[in-house]
Amino acid sequence: MKEKTNRLGTFYLSLFFVILYLPVLSVILYSFNASSSTAQWTGWTLDWYRQLFSDRVIAQSFRVSIVVAVLTSLLSAVLGTFTAVVSQWVTARMKTAIQGMMILPLIVPEVALGVSLLFFFNALGLPFGTLTLVLSHSLFCVPYVYIMVRLRLQEIDKSIIESALDLGASTLQMVRTIILPLVAPSILTAALLCLAMSLDDVIISTYMSGPRSTTLPVHIFSMMRVGVTPKVNALCTLILMGTFFIIGLSQLVTKNRRFAK
Repeated sequence: MKEKTNRLGTFYLSLFFVILYLPVLSVILYSFNASSSTAQWTGWTLDWYRQLFSDRVIAQSFRVSIVVAVLTSLLSAVLGTFTAVVSQWVTARMKTAIQGMMILPLIVPEVALGVSLLFFFNALGLPFGTLTLVLSHSLFCVPYVYIMVRLRLQEIDKSIIESALDLGASTLQMVRTIILPLVAPSILTAALLCLAMSLDDVIISTYMSGPRSTTLPVHIFSMMRVGVTPKVNALCTLILMGTFFIIGLSQLVTKNRRFAK
């Protein structure tokens, strides 16, 4: 009976991974297809990658996405960490209010969030571009930093903090010399997650992009409206490689943090 259950579990997992990764593998494979059609395979080529690297519009969109993602990860890391640290020294009611505010952007549909931000920034008179993109992306990235840093703060032995305060350290010194070094791996991991999420966002970026600040996912979406070409497959392949690199780096940081314990 146990052997039969193991076989069923193995079959289920194998089927799951095939369904999950087969479309991804097909995108990678057809990025090397010599034919301009994705309906048939005619041979291997790197022409689509050459066309991709010579496309100035894609290069500009990529630069915008990188700038927005880096600024978003930095801003989210600062705001999320500050909120998580401050929430440790507030009343229980205030802590509950902060947690509710942090979770709210995660449960609101992105379409509703994008429309709300569109009206909000329009009312403020802000020109749509890099600034609105960074602020909008930070809105849904800060909660992830807050959650990850708060979980790490809960693991810290409170006696360490109490000892530092008893020895005459100020709150600022205690945060700078004890809290921040202990939560630094979580901050870095959360920042990498924010980087990947910002690079991946389409819905909110569609509302927040200006005429000269179109992000790469939005540009890819516009390209796919006229049909999928192997150049799109090549671009998606490079994005997948970049995403896997960020995830691998995040896992490496987490693994090193566990060994450091």
